[in-house]
Amino acid sequence: MNNRTNAIYIQSGGPTAVINASAYGVIAQCRKQPEIDRIYASEHGIVGVITRRIFDITEKLPDEEFLRSTPSMIFGSCRYEIDEGDPAQTDYRKALETLRGLNIRYIFINGGNGSVRAGLRLGQFLKSQHYDFRLIVIPKTVDNDISCIDHAPGYPSAARHVAITISELARDMTTYDTELIMFTEVMGRNTGFLAAASMAAGQIDIGPDLIYVPEITFSKEKFIDDVRQVLKKKGKCFAVAAEGVRTADGKFLFEDVSVNKGMDMQKNMGGITPCISQLLREHFTCKIRGIDLGLMQRCGVHSVSEIDRREAEQLGMLAVQAATRGASFQMITLNRKPGRDYQAVYGLAGLEDVAKEDNCLPLSYVNKAGNYIKEEFLDYILPLIGELPKYTILNRPCL
Repeated sequence: MNNRTNAIYIQSGGPTAVINASAYGVIAQCRKQPEIDRIYASEHGIVGVITRRIFDITEKLPDEEFLRSTPSMIFGSCRYEIDEGDPAQTDYRKALETLRGLNIRYIFINGGNGSVRAGLRLGQFLKSQHYDFRLIVIPKTVDNDISCIDHAPGYPSAARHVAITISELARDMTTYDTELIMFTEVMGRNTGFLAAASMAAGQIDIGPDLIYVPEITFSKEKFIDDVRQVLKKKGKCFAVAAEGVRTADGKFLFEDVSVNKGMDMQKNMGGITPCISQLLREHFTCKIRGIDLGLMQRCGVHSVSEIDRREAEQLGMLAVQAATRGASFQMITLNRKPGRDYQAVYGLAGLEDVAKEDNCLPLSYVNKAGNYIKEEFLDYILPLIGELPKYTILNRPCL
Protein backbone atom coordinates (compact mmCIF):
# COMPACT_ATOMS: atom_id res chain seq x y z
CA MET A 1 0.00 0.00 0.00
CA ASN A 2 1.90 3.02 -1.28
CA ASN A 3 -0.75 5.74 -0.94
CA ARG A 4 -2.28 7.13 2.24
CA THR A 5 -5.25 5.02 3.21
CA ASN A 6 -7.65 4.79 6.15
CA ALA A 7 -7.87 2.67 9.30
CA ILE A 8 -10.71 1.23 11.35
CA TYR A 9 -10.78 0.18 14.99
CA ILE A 10 -13.28 -2.49 16.09
CA GLN A 11 -14.09 -3.40 19.70
CA SER A 12 -15.29 -6.97 20.04
CA GLY A 13 -16.46 -9.42 22.71
CA GLY A 14 -17.03 -8.41 26.33
CA PRO A 15 -15.89 -5.21 28.06
CA THR A 16 -12.83 -4.84 30.28
CA ALA A 17 -11.62 -2.01 32.49
CA VAL A 18 -8.79 -1.17 30.07
CA ILE A 19 -10.02 -1.85 26.53
CA ASN A 20 -10.50 1.86 25.98
CA ALA A 21 -6.84 2.33 26.87
CA SER A 22 -6.05 0.10 23.89
CA ALA A 23 -8.43 2.22 21.82
CA TYR A 24 -6.47 5.31 22.88
CA GLY A 25 -3.22 3.62 21.89
CA VAL A 26 -4.55 2.73 18.44
CA ILE A 27 -6.04 6.15 17.78
CA ALA A 28 -3.00 8.09 19.04
CA GLN A 29 -0.57 5.99 17.01
CA CYS A 30 -2.68 6.16 13.86
CA ARG A 31 -2.40 9.95 13.99
CA LYS A 32 1.39 9.64 14.01
CA GLN A 33 1.58 7.40 10.94
CA PRO A 34 2.03 9.17 7.58
CA GLU A 35 0.52 6.09 5.88
CA ILE A 36 -2.85 6.64 7.56
CA ASP A 37 -5.23 9.43 6.55
CA ARG A 38 -8.59 9.04 8.26
CA ILE A 39 -9.36 7.00 11.37
CA TYR A 40 -12.69 5.26 11.86
CA ALA A 41 -14.33 3.15 14.56
CA SER A 42 -17.31 0.86 14.13
CA GLU A 43 -20.39 1.07 16.32
CA HIS A 44 -21.11 -2.22 18.10
CA GLY A 45 -18.31 -4.27 16.65
CA ILE A 46 -18.63 -6.12 13.36
CA VAL A 47 -22.29 -5.11 13.09
CA GLY A 48 -21.18 -1.52 12.55
CA VAL A 49 -18.95 -2.63 9.68
CA ILE A 50 -21.73 -4.67 8.08
CA THR A 51 -24.34 -1.91 8.41
CA ARG A 52 -21.90 0.97 7.86
CA ARG A 53 -22.49 2.53 11.25
CA ILE A 54 -19.09 4.13 11.49
CA PHE A 55 -17.62 6.91 13.62
CA ASP A 56 -15.04 9.24 12.08
CA ILE A 57 -12.55 9.80 14.89
CA THR A 58 -9.80 11.43 12.85
CA GLU A 59 -10.21 14.64 14.82
CA LYS A 60 -9.60 14.41 18.56
CA LEU A 61 -12.53 13.42 20.76
CA PRO A 62 -13.47 15.75 23.64
CA ASP A 63 -11.21 14.94 26.62
CA GLU A 64 -9.69 12.11 24.60
CA GLU A 65 -6.96 11.47 27.17
CA PHE A 66 -9.67 10.24 29.54
CA LEU A 67 -10.24 7.27 27.24
CA ARG A 68 -7.48 5.61 29.26
CA SER A 69 -9.66 5.67 32.36
CA THR A 70 -13.10 5.22 30.78
CA PRO A 71 -14.72 1.88 31.74
CA SER A 72 -16.38 -0.65 29.45
CA MET A 73 -16.36 -0.11 25.65
CA ILE A 74 -16.86 3.40 24.32
CA PHE A 75 -17.62 2.26 20.77
CA GLY A 76 -19.77 -0.71 21.81
CA SER A 77 -19.70 -4.38 20.97
CA CYS A 78 -22.12 -7.08 19.87
CA ARG A 79 -22.89 -10.79 20.24
CA TYR A 80 -23.60 -11.16 16.54
CA GLU A 81 -22.01 -14.05 14.68
CA ILE A 82 -21.67 -14.04 10.91
CA ASP A 83 -23.43 -16.99 9.31
CA GLU A 84 -20.57 -19.04 7.91
CA GLY A 85 -23.05 -21.29 6.13
CA ASP A 86 -24.48 -18.49 4.02
CA PRO A 87 -23.55 -19.44 0.42
CA ALA A 88 -23.88 -15.81 -0.67
CA GLN A 89 -21.57 -14.62 2.15
CA THR A 90 -23.91 -11.67 2.56
CA ASP A 91 -22.44 -10.21 5.73
CA TYR A 92 -18.87 -10.50 4.52
CA ARG A 93 -19.75 -8.78 1.25
CA LYS A 94 -21.47 -5.95 3.11
CA ALA A 95 -18.41 -5.57 5.31
CA LEU A 96 -16.18 -5.46 2.24
CA GLU A 97 -18.45 -2.84 0.70
CA THR A 98 -18.01 -0.65 3.78
CA LEU A 99 -14.25 -1.10 3.85
CA ARG A 100 -13.87 -0.44 0.15
CA GLY A 101 -16.26 2.53 0.20
CA LEU A 102 -14.24 4.23 2.95
CA ASN A 103 -10.88 3.11 1.54
CA ILE A 104 -10.08 1.29 4.78
CA ARG A 105 -6.96 -0.84 4.47
CA TYR A 106 -5.82 -1.07 8.10
CA ILE A 107 -8.11 -3.14 10.33
CA PHE A 108 -7.58 -3.32 14.09
CA ILE A 109 -9.77 -5.73 16.06
CA ASN A 110 -9.64 -5.50 19.86
CA GLY A 111 -11.06 -8.70 21.34
CA GLY A 112 -10.70 -12.14 22.89
CA ASN A 113 -10.23 -15.61 21.47
CA GLY A 114 -13.61 -15.57 19.71
CA SER A 115 -12.63 -12.29 18.10
CA VAL A 116 -9.32 -13.81 16.99
CA ARG A 117 -11.21 -16.53 15.13
CA ALA A 118 -13.73 -14.06 13.71
CA GLY A 119 -10.91 -11.79 12.56
CA LEU A 120 -9.15 -14.71 10.93
CA ARG A 121 -12.29 -15.63 8.98
CA LEU A 122 -12.88 -12.01 7.94
CA GLY A 123 -9.29 -11.72 6.76
CA GLN A 124 -9.54 -14.94 4.78
CA PHE A 125 -12.66 -13.66 3.01
CA LEU A 126 -11.04 -10.30 2.18
CA LYS A 127 -8.00 -12.11 0.85
CA SER A 128 -10.20 -14.31 -1.34
CA GLN A 129 -11.62 -11.12 -2.86
CA HIS A 130 -8.09 -9.84 -3.59
CA TYR A 131 -8.62 -6.88 -1.27
CA ASP A 132 -5.41 -5.21 -0.13
CA PHE A 133 -5.44 -4.82 3.66
CA ARG A 134 -3.56 -5.34 6.92
CA LEU A 135 -5.41 -6.95 9.86
CA ILE A 136 -4.05 -6.99 13.42
CA VAL A 137 -5.78 -8.22 16.60
CA ILE A 138 -5.18 -6.53 19.94
CA PRO A 139 -5.92 -9.07 22.70
CA LYS A 140 -8.22 -8.44 25.64
CA THR A 141 -10.24 -10.60 28.01
CA VAL A 142 -10.90 -10.84 31.72
CA ASP A 143 -10.89 -14.65 31.56
CA ASN A 144 -7.25 -14.77 30.42
CA ASP A 145 -8.04 -17.62 28.04
CA ILE A 146 -6.13 -16.39 24.96
CA SER A 147 -3.18 -18.54 23.94
CA CYS A 148 0.28 -17.37 22.83
CA ILE A 149 0.34 -14.67 25.50
CA ASP A 150 1.37 -14.51 29.17
CA HIS A 151 -1.76 -12.60 30.10
CA ALA A 152 -4.38 -10.61 28.22
CA PRO A 153 -5.10 -6.95 28.96
CA GLY A 154 -8.21 -6.79 31.12
CA TYR A 155 -7.29 -9.81 33.21
CA PRO A 156 -4.90 -8.04 35.65
CA SER A 157 -7.54 -5.40 36.48
CA ALA A 158 -10.27 -8.01 36.90
CA ALA A 159 -7.93 -10.10 39.06
CA ARG A 160 -7.13 -7.06 41.19
CA HIS A 161 -10.85 -6.34 41.61
CA VAL A 162 -11.50 -9.93 42.65
CA ALA A 163 -8.62 -10.05 45.14
CA ILE A 164 -9.55 -6.78 46.84
CA THR A 165 -13.29 -7.51 46.91
CA ILE A 166 -12.75 -10.98 48.34
CA SER A 167 -10.53 -9.52 51.08
CA GLU A 168 -13.28 -7.02 51.94
CA LEU A 169 -15.96 -9.71 52.03
CA ALA A 170 -13.76 -11.98 54.11
CA ARG A 171 -13.23 -9.21 56.66
CA ASP A 172 -16.98 -8.55 56.70
CA MET A 173 -17.57 -12.26 57.36
CA THR A 174 -15.74 -11.98 60.70
CA THR A 175 -18.11 -9.31 62.03
CA TYR A 176 -20.51 -11.61 63.90
CA ASP A 177 -19.72 -14.46 66.28
CA THR A 178 -22.08 -16.86 64.53
CA GLU A 179 -21.54 -19.67 62.04
CA LEU A 180 -21.53 -18.45 58.46
CA ILE A 181 -20.87 -19.84 55.00
CA MET A 182 -20.06 -17.31 52.31
CA PHE A 183 -19.92 -18.39 48.67
CA THR A 184 -18.69 -16.07 45.92
CA GLU A 185 -19.00 -16.64 42.18
CA VAL A 186 -16.44 -15.08 39.85
CA MET A 187 -16.19 -15.00 36.06
CA GLY A 188 -14.35 -17.67 34.10
CA ARG A 189 -16.26 -19.84 31.63
CA ASN A 190 -13.48 -22.25 30.71
CA THR A 191 -10.54 -21.07 32.78
CA GLY A 192 -9.91 -20.55 36.48
CA PHE A 193 -7.48 -17.63 36.31
CA LEU A 194 -9.90 -15.19 37.96
CA ALA A 195 -10.96 -17.64 40.65
CA ALA A 196 -7.29 -18.39 41.32
CA ALA A 197 -6.64 -14.66 41.73
CA SER A 198 -8.91 -14.65 44.79
CA MET A 199 -6.09 -16.26 46.76
CA ALA A 200 -4.21 -12.95 46.53
CA ALA A 201 -6.75 -11.64 49.05
CA GLY A 202 -4.66 -13.45 51.62
CA GLN A 203 -1.80 -11.08 50.86
CA ILE A 204 -4.01 -8.21 51.97
CA ASP A 205 -5.78 -9.72 54.95
CA ILE A 206 -8.05 -12.76 54.99
CA GLY A 207 -8.35 -14.95 51.91
CA PRO A 208 -10.86 -17.63 50.90
CA ASP A 209 -10.80 -21.11 52.41
CA LEU A 210 -11.76 -22.96 49.24
CA ILE A 211 -11.30 -22.21 45.52
CA TYR A 212 -12.82 -24.18 42.62
CA VAL A 213 -11.81 -23.81 38.97
CA PRO A 214 -13.24 -25.20 35.68
CA GLU A 215 -10.08 -27.20 35.00
CA ILE A 216 -11.09 -29.57 37.84
CA THR A 217 -14.37 -31.55 37.78
CA PHE A 218 -16.76 -30.16 40.37
CA SER A 219 -18.28 -32.71 42.75
CA LYS A 220 -21.23 -31.48 44.77
CA GLU A 221 -20.60 -34.16 47.38
CA LYS A 222 -16.94 -33.23 47.78
CA PHE A 223 -17.81 -29.54 47.90
CA ILE A 224 -20.21 -30.11 50.78
CA ASP A 225 -17.62 -32.20 52.59
CA ASP A 226 -14.94 -29.53 52.02
CA VAL A 227 -17.21 -26.84 53.45
CA ARG A 228 -18.17 -29.03 56.40
CA GLN A 229 -14.54 -29.61 57.32
CA VAL A 230 -13.68 -25.90 57.22
CA LEU A 231 -16.82 -24.95 59.14
CA LYS A 232 -16.04 -27.51 61.83
CA LYS A 233 -12.52 -26.14 62.22
CA LYS A 234 -13.15 -22.39 61.98
CA GLY A 235 -16.87 -21.82 62.53
CA LYS A 236 -17.01 -19.99 59.21
CA CYS A 237 -16.20 -20.89 55.61
CA PHE A 238 -15.50 -18.75 52.56
CA ALA A 239 -15.63 -20.53 49.19
CA VAL A 240 -14.94 -19.10 45.72
CA ALA A 241 -15.81 -20.77 42.41
CA ALA A 242 -15.56 -19.85 38.75
CA GLU A 243 -18.87 -19.66 36.88
CA GLY A 244 -17.65 -22.35 34.48
CA VAL A 245 -17.21 -25.27 36.90
CA ARG A 246 -18.75 -28.47 35.55
CA THR A 247 -19.92 -31.72 37.05
CA ALA A 248 -18.71 -35.16 35.95
CA ASP A 249 -21.38 -35.32 33.22
CA GLY A 250 -19.83 -32.25 31.58
CA LYS A 251 -22.67 -29.89 32.47
CA PHE A 252 -22.23 -26.39 33.85
CA LEU A 253 -23.76 -25.84 37.27
CA PHE A 254 -25.91 -23.04 35.87
CA GLU A 255 -27.60 -25.64 33.65
CA ASP A 256 -29.34 -27.04 36.72
CA VAL A 257 -32.95 -26.58 35.60
CA SER A 258 -34.27 -27.38 39.06
CA VAL A 259 -32.91 -23.98 40.12
CA ASN A 260 -32.89 -21.92 36.91
CA LYS A 261 -36.31 -22.93 35.66
CA GLY A 262 -37.27 -21.77 32.19
CA MET A 263 -33.89 -20.14 31.59
CA ASP A 264 -32.53 -19.87 28.05
CA MET A 265 -29.01 -21.14 28.68
CA GLN A 266 -27.60 -19.57 25.53
CA LYS A 267 -28.72 -16.12 26.68
CA ASN A 268 -27.98 -16.56 30.38
CA MET A 269 -24.69 -18.40 30.61
CA GLY A 270 -23.18 -18.07 34.05
CA GLY A 271 -24.95 -17.58 37.33
CA ILE A 272 -24.12 -20.56 39.56
CA THR A 273 -24.86 -18.68 42.79
CA PRO A 274 -28.52 -19.85 43.03
CA CYS A 275 -27.49 -23.47 42.51
CA ILE A 276 -24.68 -23.36 45.10
CA SER A 277 -26.83 -21.47 47.61
CA GLN A 278 -29.61 -24.05 47.34
CA LEU A 279 -27.09 -26.88 47.63
CA LEU A 280 -25.63 -25.39 50.81
CA ARG A 281 -29.07 -24.83 52.36
CA GLU A 282 -29.90 -28.47 51.82
CA HIS A 283 -26.97 -29.49 54.03
CA PHE A 284 -26.40 -26.65 56.52
CA THR A 285 -28.66 -24.72 58.89
CA CYS A 286 -26.31 -21.80 59.58
CA LYS A 287 -26.48 -18.44 57.80
CA ILE A 288 -25.50 -18.70 54.13
CA ARG A 289 -24.59 -15.81 51.85
CA GLY A 290 -24.25 -16.34 48.10
CA ILE A 291 -22.59 -13.45 46.26
CA ASP A 292 -22.06 -13.07 42.51
CA LEU A 293 -19.37 -10.46 41.83
CA GLY A 294 -21.09 -9.81 38.51
CA LEU A 295 -20.16 -7.33 35.81
CA MET A 296 -18.03 -5.16 38.08
CA GLN A 297 -15.22 -7.67 37.63
CA ARG A 298 -14.82 -6.72 34.00
CA CYS A 299 -15.63 -2.99 33.99
CA GLY A 300 -14.63 -1.80 37.47
CA VAL A 301 -12.17 0.90 36.53
CA HIS A 302 -12.00 2.16 40.12
CA SER A 303 -9.84 -0.86 40.96
CA VAL A 304 -7.81 -0.90 37.74
CA SER A 305 -4.28 -2.26 37.64
CA GLU A 306 -1.98 0.52 36.44
CA ILE A 307 0.30 -2.04 34.79
CA ASP A 308 -2.74 -3.37 32.94
CA ARG A 309 -3.71 0.09 31.74
CA ARG A 310 -0.20 0.86 30.47
CA GLU A 311 0.16 -2.47 28.71
CA ALA A 312 -3.27 -2.17 27.08
CA GLU A 313 -2.35 1.21 25.63
CA GLN A 314 1.06 -0.04 24.53
CA LEU A 315 -0.45 -3.00 22.70
CA GLY A 316 -2.77 -0.66 20.81
CA MET A 317 0.16 1.47 19.69
CA LEU A 318 2.26 -1.54 18.71
CA ALA A 319 -0.60 -2.96 16.64
CA VAL A 320 -0.59 0.15 14.44
CA GLN A 321 3.18 0.14 14.12
CA ALA A 322 3.15 -3.54 13.12
CA ALA A 323 0.44 -3.03 10.49
CA THR A 324 2.17 -0.06 8.90
CA ARG A 325 5.35 -2.14 8.67
CA GLY A 326 3.43 -4.74 6.67
CA ALA A 327 2.28 -7.26 9.30
CA SER A 328 -1.14 -8.87 8.86
CA PHE A 329 -3.09 -11.86 10.18
CA GLN A 330 -1.22 -11.32 13.46
CA MET A 331 -2.03 -10.70 17.12
CA ILE A 332 0.15 -8.47 19.28
CA THR A 333 1.55 -10.59 22.11
CA LEU A 334 2.78 -9.85 25.59
CA ASN A 335 5.07 -12.14 27.54
CA ARG A 336 7.25 -11.66 30.58
CA LYS A 337 11.01 -11.50 30.54
CA PRO A 338 12.64 -14.16 32.74
CA GLY A 339 13.93 -12.82 36.01
CA ARG A 340 12.87 -11.68 39.46
CA ASP A 341 11.54 -8.28 38.39
CA TYR A 342 8.51 -8.15 36.11
CA GLN A 343 9.12 -6.84 32.61
CA ALA A 344 6.88 -7.24 29.57
CA VAL A 345 8.22 -8.35 26.19
CA TYR A 346 6.06 -7.63 23.14
CA GLY A 347 5.85 -9.58 19.91
CA LEU A 348 3.52 -11.06 17.29
CA ALA A 349 1.72 -14.39 16.87
CA GLY A 350 -0.13 -15.67 13.81
CA LEU A 351 -3.92 -15.67 14.14
CA GLU A 352 -4.05 -19.30 13.03
CA ASP A 353 -1.77 -20.29 15.90
CA VAL A 354 -3.73 -18.26 18.45
CA ALA A 355 -7.04 -19.68 17.22
CA LYS A 356 -5.99 -23.32 17.61
CA GLU A 357 -6.74 -23.57 21.32
CA ASP A 358 -7.76 -21.56 24.36
CA ASN A 359 -5.52 -20.95 27.32
CA CYS A 360 -6.29 -22.76 30.59
CA LEU A 361 -5.04 -22.41 34.13
CA PRO A 362 -2.12 -24.86 34.43
CA LEU A 363 -3.06 -27.74 36.70
CA SER A 364 0.32 -27.37 38.39
CA TYR A 365 -1.20 -24.37 40.21
CA VAL A 366 -4.06 -26.44 41.70
CA ASN A 367 -3.59 -28.38 44.94
CA LYS A 368 -4.06 -32.17 45.11
CA ALA A 369 -7.48 -31.84 46.72
CA GLY A 370 -8.66 -29.70 43.80
CA ASN A 371 -10.08 -27.08 46.13
CA TYR A 372 -7.36 -24.42 46.39
CA ILE A 373 -4.48 -22.77 44.55
CA LYS A 374 -0.81 -23.28 45.37
CA GLU A 375 1.41 -20.48 46.62
CA GLU A 376 3.42 -20.57 43.37
CA PHE A 377 0.55 -18.78 41.65
CA LEU A 378 1.39 -15.64 43.60
CA ASP A 379 4.61 -15.29 41.59
CA TYR A 380 2.46 -15.08 38.47
CA ILE A 381 -0.36 -12.85 39.68
CA LEU A 382 1.14 -10.35 42.13
CA PRO A 383 3.28 -8.43 39.58
CA LEU A 384 0.18 -7.94 37.44
CA ILE A 385 -2.30 -6.59 39.98
CA GLY A 386 -0.08 -3.91 41.50
CA GLU A 387 0.23 -2.65 45.03
CA LEU A 388 -2.54 -3.94 47.26
CA PRO A 389 -4.26 -2.06 50.11
CA LYS A 390 -3.30 -2.63 53.73
CA TYR A 391 -5.66 -3.19 56.65
CA THR A 392 -5.05 -2.90 60.33
CA ILE A 393 -5.15 -5.99 62.55
CA LEU A 394 -6.66 -6.10 66.02
CA ASN A 395 -4.01 -7.77 68.18
CA ARG A 396 -5.50 -7.12 71.60
CA PRO A 397 -6.97 -9.96 73.70
CA CYS A 398 -10.35 -9.52 75.36
CA LEU A 399 -10.27 -8.93 79.13
